[in-house]
Amino acid sequence: MKIKNLLLILSVVLFFTGCNKTKNPLEEMEFEEYKISHTKFYEDNPKYASYEFDINIQLPKCLEDTNACNLRKTIIESIFNVNIDTTDLESATNLYMLEKTDMFQEPGVSHLKNNRGTNQMWTNLKANFVYTDKHLCSYLIFEEYFTGGAHPNKLKYYFVYDFSLGKKLNNEDIFIPNLKDNLRLKEILLNQLMKQENAKQISDLNLFDVESAKDFMISPIIYFDSANLVFAYGDYDIRAYVYGSTEIKIPIKEAKQFLREDFKKRHFAE
Repeated sequence: MKIKNLLLILSVVLFFTGCNKTKNPLEEMEFEEYKISHTKFYEDNPKYASYEFDINIQLPKCLEDTNACNLRKTIIESIFNVNIDTTDLESATNLYMLEKTDMFQEPGVSHLKNNRGTNQMWTNLKANFVYTDKHLCSYLIFEEYFTGGAHPNKLKYYFVYDFSLGKKLNNEDIFIPNLKDNLRLKEILLNQLMKQENAKQISDLNLFDVESAKDFMISPIIYFDSANLVFAYGDYDIRAYVYGSTEIKIPIKEAKQFLREDFKKRHFAE
């Protein structure tokens, strides 16, 4: 009887030891940094106009791992807004640069010259993982570009990938229904933003047309970090460009009330 009990205890210890050693799927993957620095001079005006690209993308290598191949494909399609049957990153990148430059490829392009008599347009594109857990990761796509005007344009996009399902999640996969009108979440977001910026009242935040929580916008762009659910806002979403993009961090414990039950069970079970 004592031997049986000892064996039972040993099996339980080994089981939990094995569980604790469960690796993050990303730990099994090999990665690459895909980088391009390229300048395109305009055929009809090479002296006065050019478009420079600086591209840096973090990707899993597609070897024999199905998870890695699916994630790589999802990343490429999300960055370049294309549907691909393979992980043909070079073709997607070339199409991206062609579409960016074609709109300005015309004789003279004199209307694009700046005060120095030259026109240097550019795009910086960076994409990388910002958080990984055993079965969940958050990925950032950041594009900054200048094609004339007072300042560069910025686009920031995050997506959440679920390894247990093998797909990029929509907000409907994460949140309870009708979240965009949830007054409780609006109150939490607004209060948290005030804490982050040491604001004493709503007017101190200089938000667009927000007098109370019911006027506040819940961003559809979200991601997870190690301790928070983060709502990301663009440069013009809730206030003027001068304030830059805004991110509001809600602790996971407080955010759980807004998450779907199946999502919580997969990733945030007690």
